[in-house]
Amino acid sequence: MKKTFALAVCTLLGATAAFAQKGMNSAAYQQKAGAAATLKANEASLKQGVPQLKVNKTTTTTSVYDTSVRNKKGTTDSVIVEQSVTNAQGKTTTDGAVYESYTPSKAALTNDNRLEVSVAAGETYSYNKDNRSDRYATNGLAGNVNMLWHVSPHFAFGADYMMLHPRNKSHNHDGEARNYDDLYLHSIALAGKYTINAWDSWRLYVPMGWGMMNAKMKTHSDAARSSESKWGTGFYVGLGLQYDISARVFAGLEYRYTYAFISDKDLSAYGRDKDLQYHSAFLRLGMRF
Repeated sequence: MKKTFALAVCTLLGATAAFAQKGMNSAAYQQKAGAAATLKANEASLKQGVPQLKVNKTTTTTSVYDTSVRNKKGTTDSVIVEQSVTNAQGKTTTDGAVYESYTPSKAALTNDNRLEVSVAAGETYSYNKDNRSDRYATNGLAGNVNMLWHVSPHFAFGADYMMLHPRNKSHNHDGEARNYDDLYLHSIALAGKYTINAWDSWRLYVPMGWGMMNAKMKTHSDAARSSESKWGTGFYVGLGLQYDISARVFAGLEYRYTYAFISDKDLSAYGRDKDLQYHSAFLRLGMRF
């Protein structure tokens, strides 16, 4: 019985060993063992310090030298950009390049817009008197429209229309009534504008113009009525103060002295052969394109 049990155990152990030997000889086992061996070899190689591939390294630095210059035309910023390159052999070289940026001032942007269109409204006054030293009119309305082309920052020329309408007055001396019902002056002129300080937001300028003018006067008395008009040449000159709200929009005040080569003697029976003269003040609003 004991011999039989011992023989059975030996037979079982032999079969197990044969099975294990067969498993170790299989392809799956050999692939797994190879992968493990490769991983250990790589870890050992890294610990020993395997040389790595050397490449170029580039470093860029800006604003190494920064200057800012500002004048009436704008602001210029100069910046140096440095670039350092280290090659695979460890040698470093550095190169620099200058870059500039320009920011125009509001005045420069305004001057770039050449076409100017504006409207104005205000009051006018005439010092003219009749043959009895009485004035034709008192303060009245004034209107203006002009369009100018700026050939330079300081000078512009174009067309100008102006209407002056002083309020009428009435007089009665020695029982002789004289009523000045209407006094109009219309002017169409070749216009000019000289800007004294063309690089500021507050601009002082001189308006000027020469052209054709038409004056019309209506009068009546106890005896008769009259309505006369007369064409003639004339000019205006003045002084203005303008503020540039933006590069396109501006507003300001303007004074004009207007002289028409039209005699008041041609407009009523009470004239004393004096040319018409006016003083006007305008509030102006305009745009540049």
